[in-house]
Amino acid sequence: MRLLFLLLVDFYICFLEYAQASCTLEFDGASKGNPGPAGAGAVLRTENGSMVFRLREGVGIATNNVAEYRGLILGLRYALQCGMKNIHVQGDSKLVCMQVQGLWKIKNQNMADLCKVAKELKDKFATFEINHILREFNSEADAQANLALSLRDGQFEVDATRSSR
Repeated sequence: MRLLFLLLVDFYICFLEYAQASCTLEFDGASKGNPGPAGAGAVLRTENGSMVFRLREGVGIATNNVAEYRGLILGLRYALQCGMKNIHVQGDSKLVCMQVQGLWKIKNQNMADLCKVAKELKDKFATFEINHILREFNSEADAQANLALSLRDGQFEVDATRSSR
């Protein structure tokens, strides 16, 4: 009950202060064993830098690619809940970035289903851009994905940090 209350407070703060705003989303996934215990992570930053949300979710037993997609989906859903309209996405999974753009084929049905969810979410933004970045520039999302390894499948956590700007 306390977690639900905290999530509602986070959502309320997020919605009131950042509706119609732009943001940057960094996403990542982690899997120990591939497949193995997996976690999804995302970092959402408001465009003006006044707020940072660190998100993580347990994925259960999954491959790294599934965890990467789950990280993207986690971040997109949270951005939409916050009322974000414009989003710039970056992740170190070239596969996910290229498939979401429709540039690479998807051979696995599970991956196709996850990509479909991601595309449906992306279409809800006024503007959407996704770019592949090198792993060393994705360390914060990577940290969240690794923290998520200890969470149960579907268990979600968020930390919000307000900047002093």
